[in-house]
Amino acid sequence: MHRLVWCGVVTCCLLSSGARAQSGDGPGKPDGSFTLAQDGRPACAIVIAEHPTPAARLAALELQCHVLKITGAELPIRTDGDPAAGPRLLVGESAATRAAGFRGADFAPQEYLIAFRPETIILIGRDWEDTEANRAEFGRPMSCGDTLEATRHRIDYWVTVGYPDRGTGEIELPGVYDDQGTCYATYDFLERFCDVRWYGPNETSIILPSQATLTVHGADVRRAPALKYRDALWSGNWPFMRKQWGTTTQSEVRLFWRRLRLGGEKWAGNHTFHPRTIQAMFTNPAYQAQGPGNGTQLCYSSPVLVDQVAQMARDFFDGKQNPPEGWKAVGDYFAIVPDDNAKFCRCDACKQLLASGKDMNTGQFSSGTVSNYFFSFVNAVAREVRKTHPDKYIAALAYWDYALPPRGFVIEPNVSIAPCLHTCVYAIHQEMRENDLRLYREWLQQAKAPVFLWNYYHHPMEPALIDKWKCFPNVMVHETANTMRMFIRDGVRGIFICGEQDMLEGYVIAKIWDDPDQDVDAILREFFQRYFGAAADPMHQFYRRIEEIACDPANYPPPLYRKNGIDWRNVAWTHLGTADRMEELGALMARAQTLAETDIEKRRVALWHDALWEWMQEGRAEAATDAMISREMTRYLVGSLCAIAPAMIVLIGIWRFVQVYVDRSRRVSQVRSLGAARVHRR
Repeated sequence: MHRLVWCGVVTCCLLSSGARAQSGDGPGKPDGSFTLAQDGRPACAIVIAEHPTPAARLAALELQCHVLKITGAELPIRTDGDPAAGPRLLVGESAATRAAGFRGADFAPQEYLIAFRPETIILIGRDWEDTEANRAEFGRPMSCGDTLEATRHRIDYWVTVGYPDRGTGEIELPGVYDDQGTCYATYDFLERFCDVRWYGPNETSIILPSQATLTVHGADVRRAPALKYRDALWSGNWPFMRKQWGTTTQSEVRLFWRRLRLGGEKWAGNHTFHPRTIQAMFTNPAYQAQGPGNGTQLCYSSPVLVDQVAQMARDFFDGKQNPPEGWKAVGDYFAIVPDDNAKFCRCDACKQLLASGKDMNTGQFSSGTVSNYFFSFVNAVAREVRKTHPDKYIAALAYWDYALPPRGFVIEPNVSIAPCLHTCVYAIHQEMRENDLRLYREWLQQAKAPVFLWNYYHHPMEPALIDKWKCFPNVMVHETANTMRMFIRDGVRGIFICGEQDMLEGYVIAKIWDDPDQDVDAILREFFQRYFGAAADPMHQFYRRIEEIACDPANYPPPLYRKNGIDWRNVAWTHLGTADRMEELGALMARAQTLAETDIEKRRVALWHDALWEWMQEGRAEAATDAMISREMTRYLVGSLCAIAPAMIVLIGIWRFVQVYVDRSRRVSQVRSLGAARVHRR
């Protein structure tokens, strides 16, 4: 196993503990410290309940594993049915925590506690309980499974963390959207007091100190993540993150999501009316869309459809029936979003509602021409549902031509809106940013229900992958952090991210979601120092220089900068990755390769070289080849035209002669006809 030896004994100081942190002297040893391992031997035991929650079971294993990797000491895991004498780590609710006055049910959702007591550390929070009723809960979640049960992934824990000889079979992880406060407490403890960092899912991307004695001290921490719904389940699907991580397994990725505290509150909002769900649930001729949208859209002015959808929501909230596959509904939220096309019903009522929004066109992707039409339907369903379920919500996206709030009426108080925002261009595109923030502010002022967000981080990578070209890396970590802080401080409840950034920007997002007061520059400095060691300085400069280039509006001149977008392909290697900048970046990468000392430093530099620098080199080379081919084609066409020009001139002359001759003949024929007519009249 590769370990980065980080200087110093981990008698960890208290880092920023975020919202609702409580402080107080830890009363363990006389100096308030607690020793987990001494000279490579266990100095305490982990204690869990005889029947622990899934979160407590995972938390105990994670604590045992990380202490083993740091010190070589294997802390025993005992249950409260097998009392442990001496120092204890109490993980999750148990008889021992209840005796100390702490029960999981006393915590708010996602809230947790790290408490220092005499010869005891308590790690506890609200956890999902494995009961028959909880197992039966309906839901169509946003990500990583079509049911809530499917989000409770199973992994062979010890194989996943690199100890295959210790494997005891699979365990079930707490569901991504299940309460798992005990896990949150344990992961915070490992980061805050044991100096562990999970920058990625595999051994290469995890930072651990290496020392035989592990002693911690600090103050109690009682808090919860600042953002309640945190959905960015990065899997390495896009090139940068995948190659920066290196080889990973699905189990490693799923464990990584828990370590970053991704998931959180149950919410879902995405397209719900589409061919799959219409064929399954909506076959009544009374509300089929008239016109080309038949089969993909419905008649959203139909009272019959309103009644059916409202009853679907009631049945879901009452636990009677799950919505069909392809729908989105979970927890207190039932989503209503049309299919992703503009083929709306052409009945008179629908056309009249659509016409009412014709003056709400912003000229941007996010507009309002359909807002009156669709939100009148959303409101009608919400009013019906509120009659029987006043504490539940209809979830709706504010997207595309229904991104703006409607005019002439306000949204119902039980409609939870999620504006879709193009955060990936905020650093460089003034009109798109202003349009986004204008509609975002309008929704915040109008909405009475919790507000969620879709954040787009798909450009320029998505069009590059679709059209098979290579974009300049759109690193914008500082802009992203500032934007996320704004959303959290505005009271946004949760964020779903569409797309994948590079591994470091993704990590920063997760940290800011947890605690928006964290210093981004401090996170970056720590990352580069601990991740790349002797190569830290040039790698840090390399990354920051890419960010400076990508986030400079001056690098996107017209016509590559358009009112409603960026010509990403043509700007990439003409104005961003220019020859001078590529030479500068190449020198930094070469210096990092030279300075890297240990095997792990060299491997990490190599991964970033392949993920970013090689991608950029290939992108510029491909663009140069395309430009050369374009020039050659132009030269060939011009040459061909010049070669045939004399013949073309002759042909044009002949054609003109024929036109003149035909025209003259026509006039002569007309004169003769006129003369014959006059003779006939006489």
